[in-house]
Amino acid sequence: MTQPETALLSVTYVSTSSTPLTRATLDALLRQSRENNERSGLTGMLAVKADDFFQVIEGPPVVVQDVLAKLLRDRRHRDMRILLEEEIPYRRFPDWTMRSERLADYPDGPIPGYDEPGDDREDATAKHHRIRSVVRWFQQRAARAGSERDTSSASS
Repeated sequence: MTQPETALLSVTYVSTSSTPLTRATLDALLRQSRENNERSGLTGMLAVKADDFFQVIEGPPVVVQDVLAKLLRDRRHRDMRILLEEEIPYRRFPDWTMRSERLADYPDGPIPGYDEPGDDREDATAKHHRIRSVVRWFQQRAARAGSERDTSSASS
């Protein structure tokens, strides 16, 4: 019987690629991230808009902190800012070693919390709510995509 995880840490951050981001560069980055995350017990998601990254990583606190230290030294991106760091009771992305979305692929309207301008005077609660809205948007899109995939394979 599998024991539930007792302590999980989720970190959401943004950064910018140090060089123009090509499809091949992103694919290589994702392959490497998925392999490393599988080995380390991390899950999460990465959103890409032009050369900008929005990422959530989650897992055991010691592992997440170690990865964050490596990310801060990684020269493939710059201007890394941690937006939200919190203990979570369960994984938000349990099946994703690193799901990726190219935001330019979604011309169907604004992404709640992401396309809304932040305000430097915004209090921490409002900021955290806005960031969590972005994360929920990705969770919902993935759930719909998984549901559509399950429906189409069942009808085949």
